[in-house]
Amino acid sequence: MANSELSKLKILFIYDYFKTRVNAFDPNSYVTVNDLIGYLEEQTGTTFERKSIYADINKINEYIGKTHKVKSGDLWITTEGKKYRRNELDGEITTDEARLIVDAISTTAFVDTELCKKIINMFPTYFTRSSGRRVLYSHDEKITRRMISWLNNIRNGIERKEAKKIIYGYQLGSELTEKNERIISPLTLDWENNCYYVIAIDNSAAKDLKRDQELSKALRRYRLDRVANVLEVSNAPYIDYESEKLKSQELKRFIDNSVSAYSGDKVILVQLTIKGNTRKDVLKAYGAFSSRLNNDNNIHIEDDTKLDKGILKINVKTGHAPTLYTDLFELTTFEGVEIEIHNDDICKEYGEYIRKAARAAKLQSL
Repeated sequence: MANSELSKLKILFIYDYFKTRVNAFDPNSYVTVNDLIGYLEEQTGTTFERKSIYADINKINEYIGKTHKVKSGDLWITTEGKKYRRNELDGEITTDEARLIVDAISTTAFVDTELCKKIINMFPTYFTRSSGRRVLYSHDEKITRRMISWLNNIRNGIERKEAKKIIYGYQLGSELTEKNERIISPLTLDWENNCYYVIAIDNSAAKDLKRDQELSKALRRYRLDRVANVLEVSNAPYIDYESEKLKSQELKRFIDNSVSAYSGDKVILVQLTIKGNTRKDVLKAYGAFSSRLNNDNNIHIEDDTKLDKGILKINVKTGHAPTLYTDLFELTTFEGVEIEIHNDDICKEYGEYIRKAARAAKLQSL
């Protein structure tokens, strides 16, 4: 069989088998030469000799070594008695990492049945019975091809540094209303509230601003499901920071200062004491509050916290956004939990929101 055309393809079939069907991170994942002979016969209709398979495995190991895809001195395909296993390739994701990606994809609205099938076919080793068999369920919400096209159009704008015209509005039922045109220079995409947001420079707002000192004043966040269209625009400049380092810093600051995907104009420090009947009550309320903030690093637990007595004292550096007060109010809705706000300015503004809520509930005494 050495001179047949099929024998030249055999080495590629063997390489593909180890790459896609043998899991480097699963101790129960291996193949025998008999398995490979059966697989090759199934694929080609030809039975190959064992010694030719041994030779191909050696050649594959030589190729992997010369291309530095494994650590120096290591073999990619190894033997353990009659079992052939393989080692991790450089840059290869682990099973746990793959499962994390799968879980993330399966819970986003931007996934459909066909994409699920493609992922399963692309990573078959992560969907085997020995791995507990992962199952992708497509989201019930149907994302239109038009919206996916808009998302890719925005991505192209970021990569190519091209301004875009978006038609932006407010959701009313299933329709968008109060639509208007905006020219934006997209900088990055963010994911919050199960939706994509475009963080961009508003070209109109940036018109009279100095580069780079004032440009951050024109940073805006646009929710993709409030976009009615994304259009090419040839006569508008792409407005960007001159310094890439400064841009990274300002985008990080903008995202870190966001509360529930709403970005505040300034950073404020909120000092809170959360009191509960039990330690568990406090932790539940705190978990709900902290999950709304984009950066847990901006929360400092005070030294005089007495969690065993149901007292948690925290300092929170966050954006000054209206949703901050919504999240503060949510803390008070947990049964057995009370909060104290130690900032006079925050208390005053929080009180105004409470009075508005009281009027809505026809509680005129507040």
